[in-house]
Amino acid sequence: MSRLRRSDLKIHTYTHIEEALASVNAQDHGRYFLCTCPECHHHEAFIYKNNPNFLQCNRENECGVSVAFHFQEKQSVDEIKTRHEAIDPEVTPEQRRELEFVTRVLNYIQLHTVNDALKENYRGLSRDTTRPFVLDLKNEEFIENLFRKAPNLFYSRKALMKTGKKVNYADIKEMTKRNLVFPIYGNDGLVDRILLRSSIEPNLSKKEIQLQVNPKSTAKDFFKDIPSHATHIVIGESIIDAMSFREIDPSVGLYGMTGSRKWRRVIEDIQQHKEDYKDKVFIIATDDDKAGIEAKDNLTAALEKEQLAYKVFSYDIENINDPNEYLQRDREAFSKSYEALVHNKLPFNLPRQKQQWTIDRLYRNKREGIDQTTFSFSYDGLRIRDITVDLENKTFIYPSYGNEYGPQQVLMLGERIEHVLTYIAKKAPSNKEYRHIVLPAKTEPSVPEDIQILSYKRSLNTTIVDIQVGEVCIRNIKVQSQREENPIIHYPPPDQNPIHPIISGSASFNKRLLDGIKNYEKSARRTKAEMER
Repeated sequence: MSRLRRSDLKIHTYTHIEEALASVNAQDHGRYFLCTCPECHHHEAFIYKNNPNFLQCNRENECGVSVAFHFQEKQSVDEIKTRHEAIDPEVTPEQRRELEFVTRVLNYIQLHTVNDALKENYRGLSRDTTRPFVLDLKNEEFIENLFRKAPNLFYSRKALMKTGKKVNYADIKEMTKRNLVFPIYGNDGLVDRILLRSSIEPNLSKKEIQLQVNPKSTAKDFFKDIPSHATHIVIGESIIDAMSFREIDPSVGLYGMTGSRKWRRVIEDIQQHKEDYKDKVFIIATDDDKAGIEAKDNLTAALEKEQLAYKVFSYDIENINDPNEYLQRDREAFSKSYEALVHNKLPFNLPRQKQQWTIDRLYRNKREGIDQTTFSFSYDGLRIRDITVDLENKTFIYPSYGNEYGPQQVLMLGERIEHVLTYIAKKAPSNKEYRHIVLPAKTEPSVPEDIQILSYKRSLNTTIVDIQVGEVCIRNIKVQSQREENPIIHYPPPDQNPIHPIISGSASFNKRLLDGIKNYEKSARRTKAEMER
């Protein structure tokens, strides 16, 4: 679901769902109801039948309101869901034959003919890039004939609802001028959905129209092409945006959404193939507008939940709204931005360290009155998140640790680490995110630092230690165990997020820590025995 703040969500209460549908002038469109938005009053909102408690305005940048319905009679909601599942249309034999025919035609034109409108340079994209995703039907006559050959697929649902008659798209002039076809094929190889644009008349009222050709409820609504050797996978708000990255890197994998609201199906597909993506990095490249930023937030939250690596693509030129516009405006700058993101290139040299460590993420937030760079980094097996260098006020901001420790700080960084983080913060580009930046060691290979026990206290089954590892000190680490062979390590603070903790240790670091505590205990016992002799 969208990550909505409580204040963004409007709550409307009705006796039953029929009352709600009537109040928003709901029109049945198969899988969903097309509705009048209760906020902006445009007939461009929708309610999906499998989630009838929720209305979403489709005017993403003008309104985009989300409305939750509360019903006093829950039974009517269950009836809508059951009815929807029961009448979910199956493909008829006639539709199946037409789907096979349309698929053959599109495949042949796409792969085996000269596509005039695409052969030179379509929106900065070569034909090698566009061939798997788009084709040119050339002229209105051919488009008309194709529509007439599949009358059970290509007809206006809106006209059918208004007049009760099927009006073939061949009889709608605006449809027959749309010669550029972006087909989305299902897992069975048949076309599920097509996006239509025009080079015959580029200034049509709607630059793009989406048609669900296959009437099945599971028709795919996103593009996907991921080579087995791909190390990075772009998620674009449109297939044209995703192709823009393929233009400069033929090996990159891609997901092309069919709008910023369509991120859920992409995430569902990623979840199904999660094991295949463990060693890959996603690049989120949504538009630089309200809807795109919301989609980016939803995608990053979903990928973090799945514990999959990702980076966010940003625009280094002002007044750029999407990746394809960036490609067309300045191809070289676009390529450099992509290469810097993929290869974690900062525009300055990094100082060598005594110990190799890695900045997992940095982001510099610079605007009027604010200049803060937030770091998460890995140091010798320790993972530390959300340390902020405030350049405006010349301070280090450590995460809040709650009230348990009073004024005592549980995490301290040495002067050399603070100096390096400040150096990077001053030089990092503004409002850009970087990930997995390796600070090299002066000597190779880098040798792990010794873990020093600064303080030790044991009570019943709990051991509490303060430690120092190189330039990092941590207080109040608790080791709990009822049996010595199964210790549990709790890093402070105790109420930190278990999925994204402020301080955590790798398996190898935890083993070193436990070995260090055992050695400390043995040494203490020897010292005590010697003193008693």
